[in-house]
Amino acid sequence: MSEGAAGPPAHPGAAAGPLVGPGLRRTLALLAALLAAAALLDLGAIHRLEHGDSLVPVLVSLQAWTPFYWDQERYGMLVPALALPLRHPLANLLLQRGLLILSGLGAVVLLARHVLPGRDWPLAGALAAALLLLLAPAAWSFEFLGDQPYGLSLALALAGLALAEPRPWRGEGGEATWRRHPVRLAAGLALVLLAHWVNAATGVLLGALALARATEDLLEGEDHRLVVGRVRVDAALLAAGLALGQVSVWAYPWLTGNPLRLPVGFLPPGQWPAAWRATAAAALADQGPWLAAAGALAVVGVSLLSLPGLRPARRGALLRAAALVGAALLYAAFAGALRWVAENRFHWRYLAPSAVLVHLAAASLLAEPLARAARVARPAFLAALAALPLAALVAGGPPSLAGVRRDLDGVAGRWTEDVLAARCDLVAGDYWSVWPAVWHVALTAHERGLDRAVYGVTHRANPTVGAWWGRPREGLRLCRPRGAAPEREAERWLRAYGLWPVVLLERRETVDVMGLAPGRPP
Repeated sequence: MSEGAAGPPAHPGAAAGPLVGPGLRRTLALLAALLAAAALLDLGAIHRLEHGDSLVPVLVSLQAWTPFYWDQERYGMLVPALALPLRHPLANLLLQRGLLILSGLGAVVLLARHVLPGRDWPLAGALAAALLLLLAPAAWSFEFLGDQPYGLSLALALAGLALAEPRPWRGEGGEATWRRHPVRLAAGLALVLLAHWVNAATGVLLGALALARATEDLLEGEDHRLVVGRVRVDAALLAAGLALGQVSVWAYPWLTGNPLRLPVGFLPPGQWPAAWRATAAAALADQGPWLAAAGALAVVGVSLLSLPGLRPARRGALLRAAALVGAALLYAAFAGALRWVAENRFHWRYLAPSAVLVHLAAASLLAEPLARAARVARPAFLAALAALPLAALVAGGPPSLAGVRRDLDGVAGRWTEDVLAARCDLVAGDYWSVWPAVWHVALTAHERGLDRAVYGVTHRANPTVGAWWGRPREGLRLCRPRGAAPEREAERWLRAYGLWPVVLLERRETVDVMGLAPGRPP
């Protein structure tokens, strides 16, 4: 399909076909640096931050795969599906975490490619990804790179939009036009749909970004036919993705028989200003120093762009950065007005995509003068490539599988020996104790060759009930982690699943061992 605009100059006598521009070696080098950084971070200290939410997808893969996160109608379980062949709990965890880290870093680079066409986006992307590892708080990095769906969904959608882009094409007569290949367009649509399975709201952020980018393109004088054509196709792909995301949310009760748990919709408009203030305050409380450092880098970049030789590039660079910041603000306004965000106390993780856009805006302003200086551009790109794995080493420490295991033992291993010694079938208690305990018990049992499957009884336990429901009730042994919260929550969830009343069989150092009371009603 022709975009109706002239492409690159035609060369007489050239064969018909796509015109492939230079840069393949740089792209491959960038991919290799991203892979190295993801592997180093995955084998580093990032696992000290594992928790119940981050370990549930591993159990989804090991115990009961479902299309969405357990007992939830969003966050599609694509990565747990890819990890299904790995039955070793640690290998499964490392693969899932590695894929999420790679896609999170890749999303930063793909955002640079999407918003900085015609500029040195590989340098800007590599620089932004490396600085993200160095400047972002550890807890934020873990949530964005290792736990939440934002990075994966953005990477998939941006890759889909990239595939759907028109390519320079030379016809039989030597004329050059821009065309979209139907196969690439179909593949792009598939990736965008996958992105919205992973995160139903992906198109909101990318729609805001498309609007901001189109405005900037027009201000810079780009051919309006190309701008309109790109926006039209991107909007169609994102609309299809958003439609799929909304259908999946609303179809959840019909498909699963469970009620819709997501508070869908917005707060009343009169509450929006207070909600936006609360959302911004929560984000700045955790990310203020990082954003201040990014702002300082942006000031350095603008100062360099103000030098006489670089001043002609300043306006375009500022417009691109403004487009990123504008899209970040639009998405923040959307997220801050949601009921779901309010019910979760305006947690800063809901503004993670906006933080990435602001960070990339700052990095792009620093990358622009580096790319414009002929003697500096190539060394700057090579330095940015080297900085990616080095930043991963700084953020995660030296890679060590033994170190990863020690960190995971510290996070989730305190109950394992008692649960195994007590021969428990179920672990009941609070969410933040049960799922780490269940995962670590599975790891230890697998390593020791024990044929013992232990399941959780807590929030999000519905998908695994069928695995233990048929066991003889009189023989069920229940472990309850010691502590006020686990003990309080254990009774609540045991009652909810018809496992009450219970009798105390023994008290161990980290768990209480219980059985069902004799004569209890069925």
